[in-house]
Amino acid sequence: MKFFDECTNEPAKPWLIKGVLALDEDSSWYGPAGGLKSSLLTDIAVHGAAGRDWRGFKTKQKFGTVYFALERAGLQRRRLAAYAKRDGHAGLPIAVVDQIVDLTDEASVRIVIATITTAQERFGVPVGLAIFDTYAKAVAAGGGDEDKAQHVNLVAANLKRIHDQLGQPIHLATIGHTGKDETKGERGSSAKTGHIDLGVQISGDKVKTATITKANDQPEGVLTSFVGQEVTVGTDADGDDLTAFIVSPMAVQAAPEQASRLSDNQVNALDTLKTTIKDHGQKGAVAVHAWKEELFRRGVLDRDAPNPREPFRRLKASLIKTQRIEEDNGMVRFTSTNAIPMTTRAAAGIISPCPVPPPIPIR
Repeated sequence: MKFFDECTNEPAKPWLIKGVLALDEDSSWYGPAGGLKSSLLTDIAVHGAAGRDWRGFKTKQKFGTVYFALERAGLQRRRLAAYAKRDGHAGLPIAVVDQIVDLTDEASVRIVIATITTAQERFGVPVGLAIFDTYAKAVAAGGGDEDKAQHVNLVAANLKRIHDQLGQPIHLATIGHTGKDETKGERGSSAKTGHIDLGVQISGDKVKTATITKANDQPEGVLTSFVGQEVTVGTDADGDDLTAFIVSPMAVQAAPEQASRLSDNQVNALDTLKTTIKDHGQKGAVAVHAWKEELFRRGVLDRDAPNPREPFRRLKASLIKTQRIEEDNGMVRFTSTNAIPMTTRAAAGIISPCPVPPPIPIR
């Protein structure tokens, strides 16, 4: 137990990669099939193992990674071989585990801890990151269902036990999937969103963009954009190339999606934000909670929904991802090029002008 005055002397956040991954936290990295999710986490692991900064973010300490490849372990090993060939790496403290782990079963805690401990003895440096690829397979291994809050909460409890019983700080990352509608975020029960400290969605076609959709104490929005690079790592018995896609070191920037691709809900949310900034904002920004309350009041979002905060989180994240808005320290504003007057939207037929209830004071 710590009392009030003792809380003023808390140490700084223990970052592995500043602004990206911290110790004693959990994260979820998710996107569509073939979205280079595993490649991106592998790139982070390689940079951390080499003690190199990652895509402009400072690596604070060299760390090892244990990668629990619950599917396609051979492909994961080829990705590491691609880094060895392309970048000349050798002896990096990274291990790939191809054993199935049922994270809904408390017995998995002992298995994971023993595996990390064994790897760390070989590495000679602390294991700072463990990756579970994929989350769905880790839940389904024992007959669980990622759509069921009960099973998702069992996983959350066991991840907490790993943190508590390992005897050292670590970051636990899971890799998941979006559903058919990517704007709805990660597939499965929203209970997972409540558990994680960091959520990152990967989207895009040739150029991929990793967007922070949830964070405890770091800004939401675009984390990085990247492209894949195919590397030949050898040949098979027929003489054909064996290849792996890894993250290219090339710096790229994804163009924002165009206004024509905005949904009706997104357009109405932007118009509501414009009005809320006008009525209650300061210096072109307004408190996030004020915008949310106005969305509920106008009926853009349903306050009586089973979990009303989740639709707002997804709506806000989608507008941040498309670079329409930006959030900082609890305040939200339009990005510099995307504030479109309501009259222009209505005249263009993007929305139909309709009467809006008079504003009420927001306290």
